[in-house]
Amino acid sequence: MDNIYLPPGYEDSGERYPAAYHIHGWKGNESSEIWPLEKVYRNRRAITVFVNAVSTKEEYFDALLQIESIIIEELIPHIDGHYRTDPTGENRMLSGFSMGGNMAFYYAVKHSELFGSVTAYAGTYHHLYHKEYRTVGVEPERAMELYEAMLREKWYLEENNILSLVRQNAEEIRAKLRIAIHIGTADILLCDNEILHLYLDSLNIPHEYRKLQGIGHDLEKIL
Repeated sequence: MDNIYLPPGYEDSGERYPAAYHIHGWKGNESSEIWPLEKVYRNRRAITVFVNAVSTKEEYFDALLQIESIIIEELIPHIDGHYRTDPTGENRMLSGFSMGGNMAFYYAVKHSELFGSVTAYAGTYHHLYHKEYRTVGVEPERAMELYEAMLREKWYLEENNILSLVRQNAEEIRAKLRIAIHIGTADILLCDNEILHLYLDSLNIPHEYRKLQGIGHDLEKIL
C-alpha cells in the first residue's frame, strides 16, 4: 500500500499536477519518511506518492528489478489513471533516501523518458563500485583513489549496474534529466556519493552536488 498526498485545493481546482514519487530507505516503509519530508511536499503544488519499496526478494538486483516493475509498470499508470497528474515525463519527479536514493537514481537514469528530475538523498552505491565494497567509507580524501580503482576493475560496467546505465544513456540523461545529489560530510556513505559525482563529471552530465557540513545519515537534516 502506498501513501498519497494531494496538494491543497486539489479536489476543487480541476487542474493537473506534477507527480512526485519518493522511495524510503532500508527497513523503512511507505509511511516512515512522510514527516521528515513534510517541508518538501507541503511547499510544492504536486501529487506526492510515498512508495512501498519493501521487496520479497533477498538479493539486491532481484529486489531492485522487482520494485522497478511495480513502479514503472503498475504504480505510475495507476496514479496517472486515477489522479489528475500531468502525465508528461518532464513533470514527473523521483526521489529517495539511502537505499531508496539508489533505487530512485537507478530508475531515473534507466527510464529518463519517464522522469524530469531525480533527487538522491544520501544514496548508497558502494556495492556497485567494487567487489570488495566495504573499502568505501566516510574518508573523502580516498574518493579519487577508490574511483580510479573502480575504473581499473571495470565491475561497474556489468549489466544492471547504475553506472553502466548512466554511460549507456548519457545523451538522453544530459538532454532530459535534472539530477540532484545530497549528502552529509559525516555520513558513512560520503565516499559513495563523491565517486558518483566524479563519474557524472567524467561524462559531462550536469548535476547538483550538495554536501552538508557535519551531517550524518539523517534525512531530516539533509533536506
